[in-house]
Amino acid sequence: MKQKYIVSISCVLFFILLNSSNLAGNAKTEENKSLTPAKNTNEEMSNMHDAKTLVDVLNTTTTYQADFKQSVFRDYSIDPDVTTGRFLIHRPNHFKWQTNTTYEQVIIADGDHLWTYEPDLEQVTIQNQKLVLTNSPLLLLTSGVDELTKAYDIQRIKNTLDINELLFLLKPKENSLFESVHILIKDKKIIELFLTDALGSKTTVEFSNVVRNEKINVKEFIFETPDGTDVIDSRESF
Repeated sequence: MKQKYIVSISCVLFFILLNSSNLAGNAKTEENKSLTPAKNTNEEMSNMHDAKTLVDVLNTTTTYQADFKQSVFRDYSIDPDVTTGRFLIHRPNHFKWQTNTTYEQVIIADGDHLWTYEPDLEQVTIQNQKLVLTNSPLLLLTSGVDELTKAYDIQRIKNTLDINELLFLLKPKENSLFESVHILIKDKKIIELFLTDALGSKTTVEFSNVVRNEKINVKEFIFETPDGTDVIDSRESF
């Protein structure tokens, strides 16, 4: 169960940060389309504008490094499941998610394959990155703004506490693995996510020591299988 939450949150960041350029590239065209007479409601135009605002903010990010604290809250548990670790992104299509708590896990996307390494189990699972991400509803975030607004209601929530913060709410219009996700951005950095899944569980991810657009060693995104590790190659199962 913990692995599922870790993957879902890392993929949220992966799609939003790594593929925002595709959205921004289409933003102007789609925004102009939204101005055609009598075809879009004010609500749809507002949704389009908020989507463009989100993309424009994130489009300036090429690399992202941060420590994270992820807390998963479930109805049957008083205390949340807490995971801490380090998260790295390098556009395009590379990320690394590594936990440093009891449940150790490393997830690496190298541009072609997704590696999930679990030291306690002495096993690594290899998946086709593109196909895995294609099966995710979050893939819509790699599409144009028009496609994004067809799939999600996007709202910028006005925040009067800090003028340097931007808070967005995304809600899928059809059935999805999650009901909503809030994205809090400050000074063009994602500093917190809040996700509610379809089962009612709530997950928060807080980021600290955030560094943008500084060089990251490419070796961070190369997984070398330790001796004695079982390899589960799932690339042919799709």
